[in-house]
Amino acid sequence: MDASDPPRRTSNSWINLPIHFVTGSFAGQSLRAELTEIQKADLGRKYARVDRRPLDPPPVVLLKLYQVFHHGMETQYEREIEDYSEVNTLGLLCNVDLYHVPTAGRDPSTSAQGRDLQQAHPSHHHQLPEPPRPPLYHPHSNLASIQLPPLLLPTRPAIVQMTQPPPTPSQRALTYLWDQPVTEDMNCTAALSGATFIQPALIEYQGRRALVFPFADLAVKTEGQFFLRYRCFDLFSRTSGYDDLPIQAECFGGPFRIYSTKEFPGLQPSTELTKQLARWGVRLNTRETERKRKRNNDDHSLSSVARSTKARAGKTSDSDDI
Repeated sequence: MDASDPPRRTSNSWINLPIHFVTGSFAGQSLRAELTEIQKADLGRKYARVDRRPLDPPPVVLLKLYQVFHHGMETQYEREIEDYSEVNTLGLLCNVDLYHVPTAGRDPSTSAQGRDLQQAHPSHHHQLPEPPRPPLYHPHSNLASIQLPPLLLPTRPAIVQMTQPPPTPSQRALTYLWDQPVTEDMNCTAALSGATFIQPALIEYQGRRALVFPFADLAVKTEGQFFLRYRCFDLFSRTSGYDDLPIQAECFGGPFRIYSTKEFPGLQPSTELTKQLARWGVRLNTRETERKRKRNNDDHSLSSVARSTKARAGKTSDSDDI
């Protein structure tokens, strides 16, 4: 689903900020939400209808909720919710979007083209002629007989101010990856397959109950390097004086690579977090050992055996007919 066309209208102005709710399970309370990716995907195989393989390991984000007291006052403070098992998660969702990893741009001032331009158009202050100097002043000379030339001031080159139109909403930087801006133009969620809206799961994490969003069946239809953006919101919660659905929290995940079927290196054993999710009832695939892709020579030998077996079967059928 494309980020510009979500199923319901949302507002970005409350992201990662305290929100005072007037409806929903937190009505009458001020709350701040926080998302953190605790397991990123490392790789994936290009999506195919016959054999769709999800990202591995499955990306997981942790949701933290903070109750805000004395909201908007100088004495404002917050405290994390102690027992997440008491949180009503009905209507609480996390949405994921897919983005291309930006390509590293070159600095024009250090590129060969930039140096050529500087040499072809040197600075103007090196081209200014030196103004004529007035004659020396002699204290005992007749000043009336001295004719001074008109005062000449060095002319400054005209400053040409290049004006650029302000960036459109799709061109504004959402975040930075490897010092490169990430814009909405890089959104490629249409290439994402699987459940992009999921509910939280309650698990044991780092010695306490926690709410996590495990995206267990995401696959990408194209090759390349990508990363995910996570957004959390509550379908039944509204804030005072605002009709839109506020996005409570947002975070960006780490980069991963999608391989073709031929180049896919294989899968590593499941992580401890993935196994923990499975123990708590989250439906996903777990592996105890590494799974590597079959090499070309193995594929060739297997195909040779299959062809020879088929040939022998054909000869046997011919002899029976005779």
